[in-house]
Amino acid sequence: MLLNQIFKPSTLVRSIAVLVLAGFFEGASAGEGKPEREEIVSRVRADIEYFASDELEGRGIETKGIELAAERILAEYEKFGLKPGMPEGKYRQSFPVTIGDVAVADSTKVELTQPDGTTVSLKLADQYQPIRRGANGEAKGGMAFIGYGISSDEESYDDYAGIDVTGKVVVLIRREPQSRDGGAFGGKSTSPNAYIDRKLELIRKSKAAAVLFVNNIESPADPGADELADPSSFGNEGEAVPFVHVKRSVVDSILKTTPLKVGDELLGSLAAVSEYIDLNLKPVSQELPGWNAAVSTVFKANTISTDNLIGVVEGEGPLADETIVIGGHYDHLGFGGYGSRTQNRTGEVHNGADDNASGTAAVVELARRIASGPKPKRRMVFICFSGEERGLIGSNYYVKNPAFPIENTVAMLNFDMIGNLRNNRVEVNGVGTATEFEAIVQKADEVTPVDITIVPGAFAGSDHLPFYQKNIPVMFCFTGMTDIYHTPDDDSSTLNIEGAVTVIDYSEQLLRGIDALETRPTFAEGGRAGRRPAVARTPFLGIQPNITASGDDGIVIRGVRPDSPASMAGLQTGDVVTTINDEDVKGYQTLVEKLTDSKAGDVLKLKVKRGAELLDVDVTLGEARR
Repeated sequence: MLLNQIFKPSTLVRSIAVLVLAGFFEGASAGEGKPEREEIVSRVRADIEYFASDELEGRGIETKGIELAAERILAEYEKFGLKPGMPEGKYRQSFPVTIGDVAVADSTKVELTQPDGTTVSLKLADQYQPIRRGANGEAKGGMAFIGYGISSDEESYDDYAGIDVTGKVVVLIRREPQSRDGGAFGGKSTSPNAYIDRKLELIRKSKAAAVLFVNNIESPADPGADELADPSSFGNEGEAVPFVHVKRSVVDSILKTTPLKVGDELLGSLAAVSEYIDLNLKPVSQELPGWNAAVSTVFKANTISTDNLIGVVEGEGPLADETIVIGGHYDHLGFGGYGSRTQNRTGEVHNGADDNASGTAAVVELARRIASGPKPKRRMVFICFSGEERGLIGSNYYVKNPAFPIENTVAMLNFDMIGNLRNNRVEVNGVGTATEFEAIVQKADEVTPVDITIVPGAFAGSDHLPFYQKNIPVMFCFTGMTDIYHTPDDDSSTLNIEGAVTVIDYSEQLLRGIDALETRPTFAEGGRAGRRPAVARTPFLGIQPNITASGDDGIVIRGVRPDSPASMAGLQTGDVVTTINDEDVKGYQTLVEKLTDSKAGDVLKLKVKRGAELLDVDVTLGEARR
């Protein structure tokens, strides 16, 4: 996940929206016959403790425990009168998930034929790796270079313009232009153009035969490295066309022999191509004359069936055909192994109390509340997703096979890890994905006893992401990472249950605020303001934060770029930045704000934990990278 910029709509727009919503929020917080808070806390506690009990075997998709979790969720759906979301009166949406290692058959191959007729066979796991997210199959054809494989009206950028790649094996760069140092098309957050799903969708439409996928220049933490992805890195649901990840050296050898021509300029390396696109924001897509490729990808894997659990509260009135999805995943890691941060403890139950018994309990509790009234204007669809820990498989499956039309799905509210409320502060992600959301977020904050941190971007690691990729506004409540994330120690006894209920209370206000809108929320790509001139970009620091390990206690440094300001100041991998300019770090957003407010030449004064030491480190920021 990349760092995001605070989104601040105009005061006038926000004031108008707040006035429109004010009456609704005041009424929504009242009501008779509602359970007392003690009762609510008790039933949420009971949900979380059950979902995170040893009896449920860590809710791994291959365990009996996940079925016990499903039975409890569905019992609550039925008790509170939620309608089944699937045909024939079913709550379950079944889909397959690959388990175990994906085996690559010996018949997998990549052969490149050069213009002089020489054929070179690439070495598996050394020069290339087949990617399961592609498709089993064979492809042969001429070759073409299609840059980042992006077609974006918003950015007036189209790698497919003026080139027909039907039947060709295409070379495709990872991520997007200007993605160095957290930028994207001159902005400060990764856009949906960079996502594999979006690239594969365009590949299908282009009728290309196969893909040679290559890391962009700034992909790894160490720019000198060029690691190939594991076959399952992008998920296991095979689709599109044969898809292989190749080393940069392979693409450099192609471009050295056949440079791309841009006017009188020859681009004879991936670095030269990337530099040209970054500076000019113009595609350089073109055929590679004389080159041919033969690609064969063959995978073998075991699959099991698991279920999304879908319950519905119908809306009432003229907006009843519009849908709001409320979701969270109920699966976890079972007995460890896949996904565990403690590989030496495989075999122990990974109970997943915070991740994501807490979020599952939130979906169930909100289903109870919405079903109990008042009647919403829009259809509310409650989904407990499975397969999230295997790569958002359940939520991806749903958006491709929706119970209700995606084009009439107006918002998605996701819950993943809300069990560790600290300092009464909850992080609300995705606020910039709809122009109306900030007013709703702020008003909900006024009527509930919680402090919020607004993050405009759509955090990329949970089940709201497939909805965002379909241009559906999303929000995601989150109370931060802990050291016991994805370990057997994530037990219910470690959670702040009353804090989780506070987050649910706040989220109910968000949900009812979205439902109160007279027209559907207006989608925006994470509050990005479109293309910016280079001078508006953030200054260069040169660290890669470990987002999953960072939180209120500091930013964990995953990597330091050579010859960067961070490197010259002596920062090291594993350091924990605890304060910036005497301000305590409150998650990665603190760094975002400090960089956004700074310019090249400014000095950031950091306090850094290095083992048992606490160090003072001054970093002089460099010029924004081009």
